This record gives sequence, C-alpha cells and structure tokens, in this order.
Amino acid sequence: MTLRTRALSSSHGSLTLSSLLAILSFSAPVMASENGQIHYPVGVNTIMDAALPAPGDTGFYLYTQYYDSTRFNDGNGNSLDPNFRASVYAVAPRIVHSWNQLVGPFYLSSGLIVPMTRVEVQAFGRKDTSTGFGDPVLAPIYFNYVNSTGTFFAYGGPEIYVPIGKYDKNRLANNGLHYWAVAPTVSVSWLPTPRWELSATLYPEFNFTNKDTDYRSGNTVTLDFNVAYRPLTALPKLKVALQGYAMKQYTDDQQYGEVVPGGNRGRAFGLGPQVSYDIAGVGAVLFKYQREFGVQNRTQGNRFWFELALPL
Repeated sequence: MTLRTRALSSSHGSLTLSSLLAILSFSAPVMASENGQIHYPVGVNTIMDAALPAPGDTGFYLYTQYYDSTRFNDGNGNSLDPNFRASVYAVAPRIVHSWNQLVGPFYLSSGLIVPMTRVEVQAFGRKDTSTGFGDPVLAPIYFNYVNSTGTFFAYGGPEIYVPIGKYDKNRLANNGLHYWAVAPTVSVSWLPTPRWELSATLYPEFNFTNKDTDYRSGNTVTLDFNVAYRPLTALPKLKVALQGYAMKQYTDDQQYGEVVPGGNRGRAFGLGPQVSYDIAGVGAVLFKYQREFGVQNRTQGNRFWFELALPL
C-alpha cells in the first residue's frame, strides 16, 4: 500500500492505496521453515503495488493484520494436531521517501518498516504467547518508474530484514526470526482504463542461518496479485477487487549443514475480496480478507487486513 505519484494524482484526481512493498513478520507461526515462520507477510501487496510517493515526497503507511488458524498441515495437506490453534495480531508502520535524483528513467526511493506483533500458539500440548517488535525491514534503494500518462508503474529493489526482533530459541511463539534475509522484490501496476487496475508483486526471500539454532530456512517466492475495478461513477473513489497470493518454498530447510527430513518445504494459496476508498485526494483506506487453501507444511487459516496510506 503506497501513495500514487503526482502524475497519477493529476490525471485521476486522487491518491489511492497501493501496496506495501516489503514488510515484516506478519506471517503466522507456520511449520515450513524454522518454527514455520517466514519474514514476508504473504498477501499484503494487493492494490497499486508499484506506486510510490512522488519525487521529494514522503509517505506514511499503516498495515494491520489479524491471522487465525485452527489447522496445521503436513507435506500432504493433512492435519497434524486436532487441537492446534495459532493467531497473530500485527501492526506495522512504514515510511517511504522518494528522492529527487533521476537515474535514467528511474527515480529513487528508500523505506523503513518496524513491525509489532502479538503471537499466540497452541500446538502439540504446548501453549505460548509473545508480544513485541519483529525484525525491522530496511529498503535502502528502490528504482521506480511511471510512464508519461500515469497508467503504468514499476519498481524494484532489495529489502533487508535485520534480526533484532524479540526472540528466544526455547519459545514456541516469537516476534522476530533471528536471522538475516534479503528480498529483491519487483512490483508492477497497470491501469488499462481509469476504472480498471491490474497489479502484481514478485517477492523472493533468501534466508541466512539462525546462529542460535544453526538452522537455515529454505528460500521462498511469493506472488501477490489483484484485479480491481471502480464500479460506481457516483462514487469514483470506491474500488473493489479480487486479490490473493501464491507462496512456494523451493529449497530445503537445513540444520547443522544437513537437509532436515523431507526438506520441510511450505506452500500456500490465498484468495478473497477487497474494498478500498480514496481519502480526500491525499490517501486511502483498505479492507480485505484472504482464505487459505492448498496448504502444505504450514498453518492454514484466514487473514483479515486494514491498511492506511497518507502523505507526510
């Protein structure tokens, strides 16, 4: 969720939500990768994914998510614990600034995200709860592009997860993951007409080793997407969408230099409706829901989102 550039604002009369490009430990505790967690909050980028603040401007974004799961699946999609329960409450403020420098056709932007989560887990006879900061996300440089008509947007760049969030290797619930990760993300958004929008974000995540456990989670790739439409000419600021995500872990987990049994590769898909509304030409609010399916080696549940974008 990001602010549109001035070019789009002038051509359509308002700023809207776009996507969160990089983010935090929104993910619920799942059982692919170490303790089942990955850094990227799958499904967060589902509206105007590739729009960033205009050159010289700064945007503020607030992302909140509630995730609830009563099912923990194995590698064949079967439930492993009938008494399993996991929930995550997440709040993540984000700042993005776009610089005035032009490098070829690209402007440059930088960002910071600081997640805060409350994680509750009940699994295999154990219960645990943890509240605190997750691993912050540094985005040193994004290369972003907008065409002359304000109908096509693209940007990309690395995001770096810094392992300083709340963590204890002996706990079932953690807010940080305690290992570095680098995610070279790419997003695109296309407005074929003033009423239609197509957006997508490709988000690979490359993980380093957790030095406390000598565990290296497998690398993952996530595709977030949306197809959105402004249905009412009387309410041009209202947008509805079908949106979702597909996540796949494509390398095995390792511990002590050896592949863990079965590789522990995770997979998940999510799909649901979305509603957003532009706010007085300066920002937007968004509500969305995603129901998970086709899940392997992860929790399967429901995600509820509220997102806000405003200029500073």
